[in-house]
Amino acid sequence: MKKRFLPTAVAFIVLIMLLVYANYFETSEKLPPGAQKPEPIMGCQAADITAITWKQAGEIKFRLEIASGSSRIVVPHEMAADANEADGIARHFAELRYEMVVAENATDTAGYGIDENSPTVLVEAGNRSWELYLGSKTEIAGSYYLAKKDDKRVFMTPGYIRGDFYKNVEELRDRRWFSEDFGQIRQLSIKMPQSSVELRLGDSYSEWFIDQPASFSADGVAVAELIERLRNLRISNFVTDAPEENADYGFAQPGLVISVTNRDGRTFALEAGETAGPEVYVRRVGERTVHASLNSALNELKRGMNDLRDKYLALPLHDNISEITVADASGSITIERREKRWLIGDQLVSDADIKAFLGSLGKSRIFSFGPLEKLAEHGLQNKDACRYIDIKEPDNRLTLWMGTKQGMNLSIMNSNELMLISAEAEDAFKLLVHRIRREQEARFSTSAQPESAASASNTASSPPLETGTSSDVATGVESP
Repeated sequence: MKKRFLPTAVAFIVLIMLLVYANYFETSEKLPPGAQKPEPIMGCQAADITAITWKQAGEIKFRLEIASGSSRIVVPHEMAADANEADGIARHFAELRYEMVVAENATDTAGYGIDENSPTVLVEAGNRSWELYLGSKTEIAGSYYLAKKDDKRVFMTPGYIRGDFYKNVEELRDRRWFSEDFGQIRQLSIKMPQSSVELRLGDSYSEWFIDQPASFSADGVAVAELIERLRNLRISNFVTDAPEENADYGFAQPGLVISVTNRDGRTFALEAGETAGPEVYVRRVGERTVHASLNSALNELKRGMNDLRDKYLALPLHDNISEITVADASGSITIERREKRWLIGDQLVSDADIKAFLGSLGKSRIFSFGPLEKLAEHGLQNKDACRYIDIKEPDNRLTLWMGTKQGMNLSIMNSNELMLISAEAEDAFKLLVHRIRREQEARFSTSAQPESAASASNTASSPPLETGTSSDVATGVESP
């Protein structure tokens, strides 16, 4: 054991001596204590940075001027910049720290991949500035060499910074079609080759209405989602800021024109041209710049009247209704409103039952609208054989014919269209009919009991019949 330990110990001591010799006698530069401690390259905050310029071989490629909420690309020409990109790049450079100093007094940086053709970034913060040069990749953990103007040191920096040196204009441009604030939208118009729809915000500022091609209440949630999708529509590909005069891109016959107008009368509008793979050429109405958006995103804006309609039955107000009739295979029941009471003949119907029926019917969601076609598939081909609900106002009437169930939903139609509606409508119908007929049966049973009792009383009080035959009586002959 001792024989093995001694050579091992000698070898270890020799190794330590070689390491010490290599570091103190073979190193051309001695780094001062603390030089390897990671320190900021520039020493400023992200909020201090006002501009970043990208250069190559001494020539300016593009320049970004940074301001809160309004950063812009000013070279090669004026363009809005993406706020998130601008803030992210400023933060990356402000927080950039070196991992180690690889040369304290480098006279030739070519060995580090740093020369006059190196990617260069000029970072400005007020009256201070730093010009940084990116070198080649190191052999350690994907880091990169970096040098700074008027500083003879060469640093090793994290590899993430390479992406910021190699940014291009398209990555920095604002990809939103609308960077402006829409404000309070009052009107919405959607035009497509086969259909169009126009909507307006009501005077209450809480309800939307469809004015064209027909008058309906609109689904406020669906309208709000559509406006938000338009506001957030992104450019997927920057095509051209200066299209040729004869270039059409399909705008002669646009597949979609969508516009919104705010309460100040300002309109924001887009039109979509021809399709190019997964993208569609798009431009703002009245502008020449043509770019592209994903076809899938444009399809989310192609909404017709039925897509934007209120998805619930438009029922008359409770206090405006004069008569309700419900009918099934057993017959029909007509409920009249007289002197603020609901009556079937002289039978009183609870106002709570009527309100519950109308409430459930009004909350039944409509899943689709369609023309009055293929009614046999929905059990609606013969109106006379269908269950129905008829609601009358003094000057209006709504009749709903009920068909068969389609899965969990119910086919129903009015005089104009076929609808697929929540089965809650059928449940409301059945519950009202059941309650009315149960009360009618109870009334009939109650009224029948006194009549039975009276009949029994009359029988008990009648005198007993005389014995003998009529001839006996007539002749006065008594019966033995």
